[in-house]
Amino acid sequence: MAEHDPPFTSVIVPVFNGEKTIRECLFSLLKMDYPAELREILVVDNGSTDGTARIIKEHPVGYLCEGRRGPSYARNRGIEASQGKILAFTDADCVASAGWLKELVREFRHETIGGVAGEVVAYPPKTPVERYFAQIRHLSAARYLYNPIFPFAMTGSVAFRREIFDRIGLFDPAFSTGEGADFFRRFFKQTAFKLQYTRKAIVFHRHRATARELFKQLWGYGKGHALLCIKYREEIQWSWRQSRLAYADLARAAGALAKTGLRYCLNGGRKEDLFFCFFSFLHKLAYRVGFTKEAISRGYLYF
Repeated sequence: MAEHDPPFTSVIVPVFNGEKTIRECLFSLLKMDYPAELREILVVDNGSTDGTARIIKEHPVGYLCEGRRGPSYARNRGIEASQGKILAFTDADCVASAGWLKELVREFRHETIGGVAGEVVAYPPKTPVERYFAQIRHLSAARYLYNPIFPFAMTGSVAFRREIFDRIGLFDPAFSTGEGADFFRRFFKQTAFKLQYTRKAIVFHRHRATARELFKQLWGYGKGHALLCIKYREEIQWSWRQSRLAYADLARAAGALAKTGLRYCLNGGRKEDLFFCFFSFLHKLAYRVGFTKEAISRGYLYF
C-alpha cells in the first residue's frame, strides 16, 4: 500500500445521546488531513432521545440508525454499511487531531499489519474528576497495549483492515462493555496479523466530569472484566489469589484516602491530593463492585 495512494477508508462513530459532544467530533473529522473523496464518515445513532440525530443530519456524513442498544450493535451496523478497505473507529466524545486518520492509515503500508492503535489524550480538563483521569492517562493505548497477558487498545482511536472482520467476525454483542478487549483477543488468537501502535494518531477524549459519572463508567469496566474472565477462563488466571490482591489494593486505596483526608483536615495537605485519593478509591471501588456483581449473577466462582 503506497503512502502516496491512500486507500478508501471508513470512519465509524457510534453515538447515544451525544448532543453535547457530537458536533465538535464531526467538525474535527470533516477537517482531517485526508482526501475527502477517499473517506466516508458513518455515524450510528444507537437510539438517542436528545438532539443527536438533528445535529448529525446538519453535517455531510452518513447517518445510520441501530435500535438494538449497545456499542457492539452500533459499531457492527457501521461495519456492515461501510465501503472502506480500512475501517477506523472513534467515539462521539472524542475530537480527532488533523492527522489522526492519515497516521492510522499510514501504518497499513506494511502488509503484515492488520490493526493500528492510535493514542487517546485527555481533552483539556476542567473538573477535578477530569483532572484525575488526565493524570492517570485513562484510556491511553500505551497503558494497555503492553499488558503481557491481555493486550488491547481503546476503540476511540483504532483501525483494522476489512478482512480482519471477515476472518474473526464483528464485535460481540454479549459484551455491553469490554467488547473492544474481546475483539483484540480474537484478533491476536485467530489471525497472524500484527497490531501496530502509533502515538501520532491522536484523538482528544472528553473524560467523565463528575464522581457519579466516574463510578458508573468504572462499574461498567468491572462488569466487562468479569465477562472477559468468564469467556477466557482458560487464559486469564483469575483465582482466589487475584481476588485477594484486588481487595487488598482497594483497602490500601481506602487507607491512603483516610490518611490524606486527616492530613488535609489538619491543614497539612493539598486539596488536589485529597481529590486524587478520593477518585482513586472510587475508581477501584466501582470496578470491584461491577466485577463482583456481574460475576455473582453469572455464577462465576472467583470474585
